[in-house]
Amino acid sequence: MGEAARKLVPEPDPIAAKIARSTQVAVLPQVVCRIAEIAGSSDASVSILERAILIDPGLSAKILTQSNSAAYCLPRSVTSIRDAVILMGFREVRQVALAAGVFDLFVGRSDKESLRRRAWWRTSLDSAVCAHALTRRWPLIGSDEAYTCGLLHLIGKTLLDRSDSRKYTRIQEVVEKGVPDILAERAIFKTDHVATAIEAAKFWGLSDRLSAGLDYITPNLDHEDADLCALVAVSHRVSELALTGRPADVDPDTLLPMWACKSLQIRPQDVEQVIQVGIQAIASAANKHL
Repeated sequence: MGEAARKLVPEPDPIAAKIARSTQVAVLPQVVCRIAEIAGSSDASVSILERAILIDPGLSAKILTQSNSAAYCLPRSVTSIRDAVILMGFREVRQVALAAGVFDLFVGRSDKESLRRRAWWRTSLDSAVCAHALTRRWPLIGSDEAYTCGLLHLIGKTLLDRSDSRKYTRIQEVVEKGVPDILAERAIFKTDHVATAIEAAKFWGLSDRLSAGLDYITPNLDHEDADLCALVAVSHRVSELALTGRPADVDPDTLLPMWACKSLQIRPQDVEQVIQVGIQAIASAANKHL
């Protein structure tokens, strides 16, 4: 990766770094990182991936469950991880592993925490699905990295929440009055969920490009990783539209972030198509897992 790409990752945020590394905050399981690494390697084999999965019984169960879902319409049950890997393929296994590992970080300790974290999780998963689908339009952005960034882009919210849930309750109260969440976070935590997500990604050993791609709000548009940031921003917005519907009083040309449209060269006449592709992908993924 070139020097320009590395420079896009913001300078370390000491407060965000402390929260991301806190021993009281669950970290992305190493087995998940290992599976993601193996599944993304051109030299990996089914046997190597199988051994990595078998280390974690919970993850093994999730992969077997997915391989036996109605989506595959099999005449018989899949009973081995090896068969599941062959059936699903490395990419699908990687996505299931990432989703399972990240989901654990969105589990709350109370009903109130669980409610807001489930909402963040839904947006994260839908954004990942949308970003993955939209890479067909922008093939130079890898579908795996798009999915990963979509899945992780709100992880900073749950890490902030885990560090002090009472503070995050205050943030939600302020946001309900119309203040952007990132400004409320900076006022109360002296950092924000984007900076925290980036620090967590670096702590977990993810690549510079993946870390940079998590800045879906105020990225440096002069650097080569800005395309990934823009795709995540568009996917985040589409996931919101899929959940809440389109506001009646909003100009169609402003439904997606203007800076992201400019970065991805989305013309005003293309906005509707981009939204429809994303919403259809989200609906299809939801039906697949019913």
